[in-house]
Amino acid sequence: MTYPDPAQLPPVSVRGGTPQEGADGGVVRTVLWVVLVVSVGGNTVASYAGAGTWVHLVAGVVTAVCATVLAVRRLRGGR
Repeated sequence: MTYPDPAQLPPVSVRGGTPQEGADGGVVRTVLWVVLVVSVGGNTVASYAGAGTWVHLVAGVVTAVCATVLAVRRLRGGR
């Protein structure tokens, strides 16, 4: 079986394929990571400040949701 020379292949847009990552894939992942870090930091500050339980619950839920979405995107290949 012969393989085509990669240097001779047309660009992805001409071949009809789609890029590995969508136009908003990197932005969504970045926003999720920023929200995850902020929620973990907020939970840590709330612990030292002696904040109420509801602050910890909100930060924990946000952290869990972000981590879950990031894990699902990673497992599905959406890096």
